[in-house]
Amino acid sequence: TVQGHEGQLVFGELNGKQCVCMQGRFHFYEGYNIATVTYPVRVFFLLGIETLIVTNAAGGLSHKFQVGDIMLIKDHINIPGFAGQNPLCGRNEERFGVRFPCMSDAYDRDFIRMARETAQELGCDSFIQEGVYCMLAGPSYETIAECKVLQKLGADAVGICSTLVMMSAILSVKSTY
Repeated sequence: TVQGHEGQLVFGELNGKQCVCMQGRFHFYEGYNIATVTYPVRVFFLLGIETLIVTNAAGGLSHKFQVGDIMLIKDHINIPGFAGQNPLCGRNEERFGVRFPCMSDAYDRDFIRMARETAQELGCDSFIQEGVYCMLAGPSYETIAECKVLQKLGADAVGICSTLVMMSAILSVKSTY
């Protein structure tokens, strides 16, 4: 994990529901293989987690975004996947889901709607955006030319994590956000 993140699981209760929070995560750019990067999601599944909320820091590509905006991911582009780096490759364990999941609706529209409604109720909706997240392997930041290419591909934000985790979660966790 990165500096300032503890690299631990914190168990607790929130509004009467048991929850677990992961402080930090394994990153592809740190030299970990995809199985290790996505391992925590499988552990969450085995613990009985039904809902997964993934957060990260990302660079904004959309000209509609302002610094500090929060983007709800509605779809993603997995650039490492174009080179065969996909968390669904390798041995398939049926207990974690189907071999060939449909990724066309990977991000729950009901959850996105609920997040928007909650932000509006709290008066925070002015900085809530929706967009397409693009994952690169990192750890370097993107060049100006790379950013222009990603914009042409339809990416609104770019980062170095989350997509691999989300793809694994679609197999393992009932509701994924």
